[in-house]
Amino acid sequence: MLAELHGAVFFEKKEEQRMNIKEIIYQHRRDFSALMECEGCGNQKKLKGYDDRNYHDNVIPNIKCLDCGKTRNDLGVKSEPTPTKYPNWMQV
Repeated sequence: MLAELHGAVFFEKKEEQRMNIKEIIYQHRRDFSALMECEGCGNQKKLKGYDDRNYHDNVIPNIKCLDCGKTRNDLGVKSEPTPTKYPNWMQV
C-alpha cells in the first residue's frame, strides 16, 4: 500500500495476508470457481480450480497476482493447509 507524505512516497507495512479463497462461488465434485484474494495487495479475482491437496499446496502458492505480480511463495508467507471438501482417497 502506498502512502504519500510531503511529496515522499513510501510503503506502509501491511499485516500479513495469504492467498486465500474468500468465497467458493460454485463447486461440482472437485471442480470449483472461487473468489481469491492476493496476499500482497489485497486484489481479488475469480479463478477456477480443483479441490485436491496438490492444488491447495502447490498451485495456489504459485499463482501470480495481475496487479502486483507476486505470489505467496515470493512473499514467504506460510499458512495452514486449506481443507478440501472430500478426502483425497475419495472418488467423486
